[in-house]
Parts: sequence; structure tokens; C-alpha cells
Amino acid sequence: MLIKRWLFLFLFLAVLSSFGGIALGQSVPQRFVVTYVEFKPAETKAGAQMLEKLAASAEDSSGVVNFDVLQQIDRPNFFALFEVWTSAQAFSDFQNSSAAQAVLTQLTHLLEAPLDERLANLLAGTVPTRSQHAEARQIVVITHVDSDPQFVGQIVPLLDRFVNDSLSDSGVQTFALLSQTPTPNHFQLVETFVDLQAFNAHVSVQHTVEFRNSTTGFLGAPYDERLYHSSTGE
Repeated sequence: MLIKRWLFLFLFLAVLSSFGGIALGQSVPQRFVVTYVEFKPAETKAGAQMLEKLAASAEDSSGVVNFDVLQQIDRPNFFALFEVWTSAQAFSDFQNSSAAQAVLTQLTHLLEAPLDERLANLLAGTVPTRSQHAEARQIVVITHVDSDPQFVGQIVPLLDRFVNDSLSDSGVQTFALLSQTPTPNHFQLVETFVDLQAFNAHVSVQHTVEFRNSTTGFLGAPYDERLYHSSTGE
């Protein structure tokens, strides 16, 4: 009986370690943050400079893993910050630092809407690292997937399979599924492609079409897919 219990525990831990590629040795989960930033059109340049200043401040923080400033392609006054921190505490420490607060205060009068910050945890896939420098042609896609709460159990396996299938697509660099905190029926897909052609090929392949068809009935809001490039890659 003892051997059976140990075998069950071993198998259970093995499943946990394989799901989402999260290492068991990581006792404190990383904090993922997606923040949507909307500047007044006339303040786009000034706003971009302030976001780069915020990113530079973050890079000096000991708890940062990655901090990307992304500019929406079809609406250049819209930006997104994609952040990865070693822990929720590391992110909180940065947010409350005098350097970050100074930039955030200066941003206020440039905005056409409040910052829309989404805290999240990684469920599956891979995300860019600090060593993966953005190139001019690289495309970053952030998709907000809002599931009807009653269908979370049905949509999560579909999202997980979609991520795994997409990682094999030509031109895909990273592809991740995030679960929003504290609303677990809200998800973010964060994807990077070598160029727009690779993205167009990805959305046209059969497994993507099947994913979109299979999840339509589970969504609580429109599938919100936005294309970005690095604001420093221009």
C-alpha cells in the first residue's frame, strides 16, 4: 500500500511538472502582467518616451525577468506593456518604487483612458526572455479571451492544445497562455512571430481555424486580438 501511495504521488507531481512547462522547483510563481495603455493621439510620442523610461527603470530592478513596451500596429497611440517578474512581491515593490511612481504620475495627463492592468499566471507555453531582442519585423500578438464562467472547464483544454499546436507553426517564436488573476475565466494569449507573414500563415492553418470554431460557443465577449511591434524596434 505504501508503494502504491508513493507511486501515485510521483505520477501526480509528474503531471504538474509537465503542465504549462512550470518547474516544480519554482516555489514562488512568477508574476505576469499585461497593461493596456491608451494615449491621446497628439501625445503618442511623449507617451512612448515615458513608457521607455518606465521600462529602463524596471530593467534596473532586481526582480524583473522581462519588460516589453509594445505599440499597436493599426492604432499607434495604443500600447501594451508585457511584464514578467520573479514574484508578485517583486512586481509590487517596483510599482511602489519612487522611480515607477514618478513616471506613472507623469503619464496621467497624456492618457485618454486609465491604465488597464491585467495580472496573470502562466498556464502553458513559452514567453520571450530578456535575451530575445525584438527585431523590426517581429510581430507580437496579445489576445484577450473571455470565457463564459460556466464553460471554463471546456475551454481550458482547447486553449492548452491550441498553444501546443501553435508552437510548432513556422515562424512562431513564443506562444503562451496566461490566466488572469483574480478572474480565472479571463485568459491572455501572448504570441511572437518573426514577421507578419508568419502570423498570417498561423491564423490560416487548420488547427487555428478548428480552435476558433470550437471555442466560439464558450466565449463571453468578442475574441480580442491585437497586433503590436516593439516600440524600440522602429
